[in-house]
Amino acid sequence: MKKLTTLVLIVLLFASSAHAQLRFGIKCGANASSLSTTSSIIDQVKAATSYQAGVLMQLKLGGFALQPELLYSVKGGDLRNANLSPQLAALTQNADEIKYKTQNIDIPVNFQFGRSFGPARIYAQIGPYVSFQLGAALNGDVKLYDTVDETLEFNKYDWGIGLGVGAELLGFQFSFKYDFGMNEVGKETEIADINVNPFNEMKNRNLNISLAYLF
Repeated sequence: MKKLTTLVLIVLLFASSAHAQLRFGIKCGANASSLSTTSSIIDQVKAATSYQAGVLMQLKLGGFALQPELLYSVKGGDLRNANLSPQLAALTQNADEIKYKTQNIDIPVNFQFGRSFGPARIYAQIGPYVSFQLGAALNGDVKLYDTVDETLEFNKYDWGIGLGVGAELLGFQFSFKYDFGMNEVGKETEIADINVNPFNEMKNRNLNISLAYLF
């Protein structure tokens, strides 16, 4: 709460400047999400395509802009298995491919550094994000927080950092951004001193391409 209060005070401080420009907008785009992994249980992870949509606020002062966003974002990945743990094999009925999908509320705070060229603005951005899961499933039918084996636990939140570039013209904003998740997707589960939850050795990765309109 203290951190959120501090951020609000910073925004108000910038907004009080006569040269600051405060705008709001709507945003939508496509996700190409995947999972980084070091697990020996999983052979390969392929990217899964999905989408995101939400609202944003932009506070611009000179070449700098602060842009927090509130997004609904669908992520996941398609996993090829090698030697599944009995717990995961039972959940997925020994499927050769496991489709992992989550629905999330993402809150990124982007710090943009840009330069104007006539009516256009080109910028680079970096910033942290937090993400809270609304739901998750394996192969579309195994709801992780309803029917999952208690020996396999999943984290319902993520946090990380995003890097990207973008351009603005006539109120439209087009951007590319790559998010690096820092929190493990699953919690460590040891049986006979062996971790049987491969999701504990995975982290979220997401490339999004988006279009926004600023009012």
